[in-house]
Amino acid sequence: MINVTFAHRFSTYIGYIILGLAFGLWAMLVPFVKDRLSVDKAQLGMLLLLIATGAVISMFFTGYTAAKLGCRKTVIISTLLISVCLPVLSVSSSVALTGLFMFLFGMGLGMLDVTLNIQGAIVEESMKKHLMAGFHSMYSFGVFFGILFITYLLKHISSSYAAFAVTALIVILLITIIPTLLTYGGDKPQKIFIKPTRILFVLGMICFIAFVAEGVILDWSALFMREVRNIPPDYAGYSFSLFYITMGIFRFLGDKTAEKFSIKTILFFSSILSILGLYIMLYVPYNAASFIGFTLAGAGLANMVPVTISAAGKYKGNMPLSIAVSAVATVGYFGTLIGPSVMGFVSEYTSLTTAFSLIGVFIFIITILSRGLK
Repeated sequence: MINVTFAHRFSTYIGYIILGLAFGLWAMLVPFVKDRLSVDKAQLGMLLLLIATGAVISMFFTGYTAAKLGCRKTVIISTLLISVCLPVLSVSSSVALTGLFMFLFGMGLGMLDVTLNIQGAIVEESMKKHLMAGFHSMYSFGVFFGILFITYLLKHISSSYAAFAVTALIVILLITIIPTLLTYGGDKPQKIFIKPTRILFVLGMICFIAFVAEGVILDWSALFMREVRNIPPDYAGYSFSLFYITMGIFRFLGDKTAEKFSIKTILFFSSILSILGLYIMLYVPYNAASFIGFTLAGAGLANMVPVTISAAGKYKGNMPLSIAVSAVATVGYFGTLIGPSVMGFVSEYTSLTTAFSLIGVFIFIITILSRGLK
């Protein structure tokens, strides 16, 4: 067992904040990218699929890469890649160039995501505490404060200048944590491809569904607020930022929740709460209901992913920790990125409201999958 200190724990918190800032910035850029490229929802969905493709490719190998290079080098590489892509995506008016950098952006996100989960699982296992929900809360807080910051900036400067400002912040945060990132990334596997156990497969599917919901809300809620609720673009971010601050708060409390309740109980009640919030947001015809709905959905989705990622580290069996966490995270985060892409096609041929409704049905599957867990 390696010597893990509070400094390693702190750097994991900051790493998740960086990830949240990157996602938050991207969420705010999506409507501007759509307008700049003059694409419809289906075409935007196809472009978002490039992010999914890049992420899945990088995630597939990150467990092996982190074990070979260590978490520190992998976090540096992935964060710098993200920091190059975001400014380009904020100014590009070429569909081809935007598509290329969406793919590279996805690779950076996927690599950073999985590496932080690996470092988080190592720190959690070494300190013998429930910490994963707290780590993920920093991601949610990062998205929330990133959205608020960018929304404020958009009142005074262009979206491209706002993107450069947030990217500069990301790089500064990275520099501050480099010395305290783990140089270790788990035991090196004998082979890259290892068949997951049944419980890891179930955990991966639960992660997938939870991240489909979260990814759809991240990428499409600003457009929903603009086109369905008729909220001005500069203020659309405030509503779904409530989703992330609520997620952050409930994840911050999630480690204590995990100590008191089983995974099965947490997943069941979380699913019901998130579905309730989603349908309030969609079908109660008042802007105030959107605020309430996003808040409840955030509370419901908050701890689904942390408890499953944490469980992957505990139920890894004979698999190296880095590969077990990577396997579950890869399946899960694929949902974050593929969900918004499919959402584009569904909403183009039906409506945003119908597409969001199907997400609620999808979440209900978690209540069935969780029955086999303890």
